Amino acid sequence: MTFYAFSALFNAITSLILFFVIFSKRQNNSIFKTFLALCFTVFMWSVFYFFWQLSTDKNSALLWCRALMFGAIFIPVFYLHFVLSFLKIEKDNKIKLILIYLFGIISAVFNLTNLLVKDVIQSSFVAYWPIAGPYLKYFLFVWVLVVVYVIFLLKKAEKDEHGIRKMQIRFVLVGTVLSYVFGSTNFFLWYGINIKPFGNIFGSLYVIIIGYSIISYRLMDIKLVLRQSTVFLGALLGTVVPIFVIKYYLQKFAPGIAYWSEIVILVGAAALFPVLKERFGRFANKHLFTSLYDSKEIIGHLTDKLSSTLDVNYIYDSVTESLSGAFHAKSISFWDYGESNNNYVLVHEQGLGKWGIRLKGNKNIYQKFFSKGLAVSVEELKNVSGKYTAFVKDFSDLGIEIIVPLKLKDKLIGTMAFGTKESGDIYNSEDFELLKTVSGQMAISLENALLYEETKEFNVKLTKEVESATKDLRQANEELKNLDRAKSEFISIASHQLRTPLTVIKGYGSMMLEGSFGKMEPMIEENMKKIYESNERLITLVEDLLNISRIESGKLQFNYEVCQLEEIVASVVEEMTSTAKTKGLELKYLAPQKLSAVKIDKSKIRQVIINVIDNAIKYTPKGSVTVSLTENKGLIQFKSEDTGMGIQPTDLVNLFQKFSRGEHVSVLHTEGTGLGLYVGKMMIEAHQGKIWAESEGLDKGAQFYFTLPVSRNA
Repeated sequence: MTFYAFSALFNAITSLILFFVIFSKRQNNSIFKTFLALCFTVFMWSVFYFFWQLSTDKNSALLWCRALMFGAIFIPVFYLHFVLSFLKIEKDNKIKLILIYLFGIISAVFNLTNLLVKDVIQSSFVAYWPIAGPYLKYFLFVWVLVVVYVIFLLKKAEKDEHGIRKMQIRFVLVGTVLSYVFGSTNFFLWYGINIKPFGNIFGSLYVIIIGYSIISYRLMDIKLVLRQSTVFLGALLGTVVPIFVIKYYLQKFAPGIAYWSEIVILVGAAALFPVLKERFGRFANKHLFTSLYDSKEIIGHLTDKLSSTLDVNYIYDSVTESLSGAFHAKSISFWDYGESNNNYVLVHEQGLGKWGIRLKGNKNIYQKFFSKGLAVSVEELKNVSGKYTAFVKDFSDLGIEIIVPLKLKDKLIGTMAFGTKESGDIYNSEDFELLKTVSGQMAISLENALLYEETKEFNVKLTKEVESATKDLRQANEELKNLDRAKSEFISIASHQLRTPLTVIKGYGSMMLEGSFGKMEPMIEENMKKIYESNERLITLVEDLLNISRIESGKLQFNYEVCQLEEIVASVVEEMTSTAKTKGLELKYLAPQKLSAVKIDKSKIRQVIINVIDNAIKYTPKGSVTVSLTENKGLIQFKSEDTGMGIQPTDLVNLFQKFSRGEHVSVLHTEGTGLGLYVGKMMIEAHQGKIWAESEGLDKGAQFYFTLPVSRNA
């Protein structure tokens, strides 16, 4: 086999491997499809080139030369399409794509004649070398134009991009230049120019270079498949190669024991393979890839640890230990977030070697990423907010590569930050998915722990106040201590014994419904949805109980801001319209002209509006629910009017008290607790407002009202 035949075989093997690795990802988008087509075309061209090099007669040489030209025709076609898709400008270049595909089809038809490959002649370099047909020069001209245009597009895109995207484009550009420049050496001898195709071996450069960018720069996001395949193949080669070597020498020097030796070799290979796989996995983990971890195992391990503690430091240590083993990051740090001063304070770290750092936040980054719970790389933040933004520069100077928000409902309580990996690898999509799950678990655990700490601090403070009281009030203080003990026990039970297991149930239920543990049968899936919905109701109940405790103890915090109440109402009505339609009701909103602004805690008033409208929908069997807003004498009045079952006069008196529900109401809707309206009353009154209900009696509908004062600041 000649060097050129070997180079063609090498090109075919590398292209085929990359084809199957990408195919196994099974993503339905233009980038994957066009790159698959390109890999397969290069594979076919290389195979035909290989057989041409081995041809010993004129007819077969001519056949293989024309066959390989089909690959040469469509390689630039698919490569241009791939680059346009990769740069996301495919739609803007539809006409160019149509023309290049038309050119490819016409050239393929001409290839069936002697217009491209006129004939083959005997050569000292190879048995038979092709002679260029009259159309080949036009084909090569278009071929060069395509290469120049692709290089121009990639160079332009590289100049405009930053970070990971810039590196991806750079590798595709380098692969393009090297592959096509060296690949062009195949055509000199066609025109009698004495330059041999020494660059043919570089035809696989694009495979190697793009393969590296897949490993190191998340190109096409197939790293997990490539990683697992590499470890398996490495272990397999490490097992098979020694077997053949041993067998060869046994047959040569001891042929009499061949039968028994094969059994011994097979047993040895079976024992050796798992050992080699583990060791090669560790080697790949350190030198080639991101850690070879099992995300489900890490999540399960953390769930067990986080659900059994209320110690903040233990939470930090557990998450650090688990993620350090997975990522091998140079540093892992945790930052508290203060919404009032927009500051991030370092509270726990490993690898930074610093403590108590305070960094100023960035509102643009908060709104675009952290408020939505999105993990983001520092490189991407540079693209969004400018390279020299103080927030980005501060984290970059600390060697931090990834920032993960710790978000609980609509509240950001802090962030996790990860330095670069010891292997030099970047964080891939699998890492981001794991961090998304872990951040949710950790946020809930931290909230529980902080609630518990608040309870302990409250107990200490109250004890000191009681001890300093006068003798005349000691009996009263003892009663207060007992009440406080009961309240503290309640908060502790609610936060630890209820919230933690409910959160675990929610997490696993969500994973099962998403198919993380395999596809479920329809009946099982339906019952699992019921379990999940019931668990959500329990979580809501616990939240209501905790809100009541916070309100009554004066620990509920409000974040006031000036806003338009009509916008909040419109948003809630839009959100609940589908619920009303499902029940066959009409939900109407009599939108007012622009009202005066109010100064409120948007999330808390929004929850009151949701509770009121949701109650109206629940207790209205048929008809409609009408929502309106009016302004009069410095007050904004909200009104919800329904055609439902109404309220008895005896029930109206106790309607806004804890655990109060009408006798006929519980028959229609058995899942209520009687806490929603009480919490709503506390929230409205905390805003210096008033809430009440009216009804003419059973089956005559009901009207719920609340008022809020107009903001003086507006």
